[in-house]
Amino acid sequence: MQTSPPPLTGFPDLGGRWRRTLLMTIPIAGLAFAIGLVLDPVSGQSTPFDRLAYPLLIAGVCALEFALWRWRNATAAVVTGLVLLSGGFFLCKLIYLLFFLPAGLSVQTEMTESFFWIPAVYVLSLFVPNLRAARSIVVAFFGGMVLCAVVYAAGHVWTGESVGVIFALTELILANLTLLCLTYVFIGYKDLLSGAQARAETLQRMVHTDLLTGLPSRQRFEEELDLLTSRHEAFSLLFIDVDGFKLVNDTLGHSAGDDALREFAGRLELFLNGGDLAARISGDEFVMIFRGTPPQRALALAHHILESVNRPFLVRGQQVQLTASIGLSAFPEDAQDSEAVLRHADAAMYHVKSSGKNGVRRFDGALDAELERRKVLEREFQFALQRGQLSVVYQPIFHLPSGEVHKAEVLLRWTHPEFGAVSPGTFIAMAESSGQIIQVGGWVLDTACAQARRWRDLLGQPLVVTVNVSPVQFLQPSFVPQVKNALLRSGLPASALELELTEGAVMQQPSTVRAALHDLRQLGVSIAIDDFGTGYSSLSYLRDLPINSIKIDRSFIRDLATPRRAPQYAVALVEAIVGIARTLDLQVVAEGIESSGQLELVRSFGCDFAQGYHFARPMEAQALTELLHHDVTAGDAPPHIRLN
Repeated sequence: MQTSPPPLTGFPDLGGRWRRTLLMTIPIAGLAFAIGLVLDPVSGQSTPFDRLAYPLLIAGVCALEFALWRWRNATAAVVTGLVLLSGGFFLCKLIYLLFFLPAGLSVQTEMTESFFWIPAVYVLSLFVPNLRAARSIVVAFFGGMVLCAVVYAAGHVWTGESVGVIFALTELILANLTLLCLTYVFIGYKDLLSGAQARAETLQRMVHTDLLTGLPSRQRFEEELDLLTSRHEAFSLLFIDVDGFKLVNDTLGHSAGDDALREFAGRLELFLNGGDLAARISGDEFVMIFRGTPPQRALALAHHILESVNRPFLVRGQQVQLTASIGLSAFPEDAQDSEAVLRHADAAMYHVKSSGKNGVRRFDGALDAELERRKVLEREFQFALQRGQLSVVYQPIFHLPSGEVHKAEVLLRWTHPEFGAVSPGTFIAMAESSGQIIQVGGWVLDTACAQARRWRDLLGQPLVVTVNVSPVQFLQPSFVPQVKNALLRSGLPASALELELTEGAVMQQPSTVRAALHDLRQLGVSIAIDDFGTGYSSLSYLRDLPINSIKIDRSFIRDLATPRRAPQYAVALVEAIVGIARTLDLQVVAEGIESSGQLELVRSFGCDFAQGYHFARPMEAQALTELLHHDVTAGDAPPHIRLN
């Protein structure tokens, strides 16, 4: 099953089929010349030219046959030599017959006898591909024939006895012209088809072959996988990820990394038999299919592969140590279709990688189901935004002294058609690790600003939207311009936008963070520190950075008014946070209010704002619009918002 692409060459047949055909046909030409040498004198038609030319032709043909037999790459030269030898013979004989034939011999008879073989010259020069020299010889040969005929006709046109010869010459030239033209047209058409076929075959090889390693490509692997599962043929699948490959690229360069991957692929090929297949499906990921191999045998092979790749690699004169994480899945024991068997092997490999790497593991449905689901979700999230699966909801934040909704926190939601609602705790981490958070965060920012502008136009009240910003997104050089553009597109005043950052985000790359925060402050955008109290516990940034408010983490609020959880620590911490905030003139928001007891405590501590399920769950924009409209028309908080 493992194949390498055949080398591309301008002479695809010259080393094989044409060589074998010529080895068998050249002796026939030699035999014809030998027969002429022997029988011409007996027939009474022998000429001095024939008696000299036939031995030379036989010797030349024998020399060409020997060269073709002795040197495999001499086919083109042999064919060209054969065309030159034959064409020269026919042209010289024509000249001899027209101008030097002894009296008593018939020019027409000699022509019919000698020129039967001229079509073979055309066939040799035109049917064998890419013989430009031979084709030039044929054109010169035909031109010489025409010139001889014209000269002869010009000198004998008024002689009645030459009419038969001129007629024979005319027929000979016209027949050769017709044959030459038809051959050229046919060969041109043949070359066109051959070229198209060669390009199609080359493209097919490129599609089915990984150009770096020479292994089958992902498409070739998927076709083989689908074929085996459709036939319900048992096999074991290894999913192999190269450990430490990024370090090779970073330290020795990408060319060295390519060399390492080629050697890695070569070591995998050593374990293939018969219908087995190894393929490279991404940068440093490989798969292997062992047909008819039970899982236990495949597991043993995987351990042998691991031992092989653990041996040092010699890359650009330096020893490089690589390892591999290998996952195994068997069909039909572990899966019933090609997609599932690959996914299961991937999940088993991922488990090895997350458990320390450099190991082998077979898929275990009970243990790997959640891990596999996570891997699927990681892939699916890449397309969640463009497929319209992402949405935002808004949780109102209440101003405790007045009981009014002053802010609304924007929260991202993902509803997958198969898995349903996916927890933000799951997909936010995926978005950050993959970099998708940059694009998604920009979309959330645009959506929030546009909605806030609609609320201002509809209700006439300055509601502030607070948007969570990932550290990955915030540290991008384009983040501040992105905020400016979102405000410009929506027409929202900067004072109506608040950005929430975690303590960890603020403590990363202090100089970059400081510059970005000052730029945002100059725009008029407010900054809040989210989940305060759970991060780096460094309070100096509260004094030095342009921060407007802090949000006390819900874990401390949860412990308030809960005797079984010893709330004294939480009470002391919340009081301390509020005291520091008052000193620094910062607003304080209490998150996660779920009971009236918690509400009374945070109000007594002096918190400015509060949010949580006790007031309202996150809701869609339309529901919050109705809530805000009720608040405006009623003059106070709606009945289900319990502030007392």
